[in-house]
Amino acid sequence: MAFFEATRSPAVFFFDGVRFVKLPIRDQILWPLIGLLLVAVAANAIFSAWWMSNRNLRALDARQRQIIGVLEESSFPLVTNVLEKLRRLTGDELVVWDSVERRIVVGTLPIKELSGHEFHEESVAGQESEPRKQTIGGTTYLVRVGRIRGSPSQKLYVLTSDDSIRKTSRDVIWPPLAVGAVTILLSIPLTIFLASSWARRIHSLERHVETIAHGDFGLELPVAPIDDELTRLVQSINSMSRQLLAMREQLIQGERTRLVAQLTAGFAHQLRNGIAGAKLAIQLHESRCPQESDTSLNVARNQLSLVEEEVQGLLSLGKSDIRPPSQIDLVQIVKTVQGLVSLSCEHKGVELNVALAEKPFLVMGFSDGLRAACLNLTLNAIDAAGSGGHVWLNLQSDDLQTMLVVEDDGPGPPNELAASLFESFVTSKPEGIGLGLTVAATVARSHHGSLTWKRVHERTRFELTLPGTAASDEGQRQ
Repeated sequence: MAFFEATRSPAVFFFDGVRFVKLPIRDQILWPLIGLLLVAVAANAIFSAWWMSNRNLRALDARQRQIIGVLEESSFPLVTNVLEKLRRLTGDELVVWDSVERRIVVGTLPIKELSGHEFHEESVAGQESEPRKQTIGGTTYLVRVGRIRGSPSQKLYVLTSDDSIRKTSRDVIWPPLAVGAVTILLSIPLTIFLASSWARRIHSLERHVETIAHGDFGLELPVAPIDDELTRLVQSINSMSRQLLAMREQLIQGERTRLVAQLTAGFAHQLRNGIAGAKLAIQLHESRCPQESDTSLNVARNQLSLVEEEVQGLLSLGKSDIRPPSQIDLVQIVKTVQGLVSLSCEHKGVELNVALAEKPFLVMGFSDGLRAACLNLTLNAIDAAGSGGHVWLNLQSDDLQTMLVVEDDGPGPPNELAASLFESFVTSKPEGIGLGLTVAATVARSHHGSLTWKRVHERTRFELTLPGTAASDEGQRQ
């Protein structure tokens, strides 16, 4: 049995004995994403700064080697003017030291910084010596020593100050670090915005699904203009909500039809017995009092036949026929209905127009059900047309289907009943019970057909569409 147990922490709950931590999906997305972003950007910025710093040191080393390589092989004298131009070009200080006389021959450093200072002796035989740091006049330099062509006792010192090295390193390090910092500053708000946006959409989905779970079907969430997984999920949930609403309406209608069938079956049986008794009484009267023509008895017989057909239609609600279908000619059905309603049309002042072709219109089905459907549609049209109105009956067919069309020039159903016209007990007539169109729709479904209506050229048009004999035979073979 499922149960919830509250704890001191509102973020922790138990379900079926299992401990769960309530963590909003926004936090599940936001914090790992921000952490990953910070680590990735910081690592990228630090690596770029380290790589640029090493590249700068390698460039410095290459520059010192190049200076020494050029001056070692030079044929021009290394005078102060030449060294000053090289200093302005490279930014490095240059000093020529005579190791025998132990003095500065020429250099770019101020004399006061050189006074009393002696350069370390460097062995320059073979390869160039590796650079080393020295402090001269309070300033630390990175010093590299080289030879001078034609002067074995003289050595060339290339000095690059630590301040210059640090400044150059800062110049190459700060751009990637600045770019990384700006990227982090811009990415964090964007990440928070995106995570919050996704969380809001998911939260709205959660509330919508809860609404559906409580039985409130038919409501739909607005679809975002972005075609992503969440949008497609919203569309699927909206479709599910519509289908659940339709299924609930079908269940309600089916249950209503079943209840109607149960209620009508009892009194319809008694009513049919009464109709049979009334017909028998008329026959006895005719046998005892024979007359050549009695209009009142004809009207009574017609009305009894009309009521009998309506009772038969009521009995078809919710009743599945176990008889095998037979081939029915709709022309004969329409003619029978025409005879049944002719007196009603005369009484109400409605002109009935029946257009029938000479050829038969054959369908597979049950004559009593089809006759009840046609009769109810026709009576409904007669009531809708009213005094001075017109009703039209005709048949149309092709190779796949046959259509019974009933039209009237009445005002049509009210707008508030348009969507539920075929449901039980739906009617705009004060004295009506709203079962005539329900009977017709039930007969259409039981014959694998459909019943629809529409307004066409100021007429209300009902179309009872049934599979033709060719389509019915094909469906039975399948």
